[in-house]
Amino acid sequence: MIITDLSNGRLDEIKAFATTHGLTESFEKTFARLERHSQNGFDVNLYSDFAPLSLYFEITRDEQFVLNGGVIFHGSHDGYGNGGTPTFSVSLEAERKAGWSIHT
Repeated sequence: MIITDLSNGRLDEIKAFATTHGLTESFEKTFARLERHSQNGFDVNLYSDFAPLSLYFEITRDEQFVLNGGVIFHGSHDGYGNGGTPTFSVSLEAERKAGWSIHT
C-alpha cells in the first residue's frame, strides 16, 4: 500500500525544517512508524494539522478505518509536550528535546 500526502505542502515544510534544524533523525524515526503500516498493507493518508510543524494521519485497510492520530512536533513552543498550547499533546519522553512523536 502507500502513503498519500494530502497535507498541502506541510510535509515538505516539516522535512525542510527538520533538515535546517538538525532534526532529520527525529522526523525520519517517527515517520518510519507510519511507513511500516504502509509496508504491512495499510493505506496511510497525511493531512495538515493545526499544531505547528505537525501532521494528522489516518490509517485504513480496504477503505475501512483502522487508526488515526498525529505526528506532533514538540519543542520549547509547547513546553516539550506539557499538554498546553499550541499542541495540546503530552510527550512521554523523559528528555526535554525538540522532535516529533506519534499521538493516537
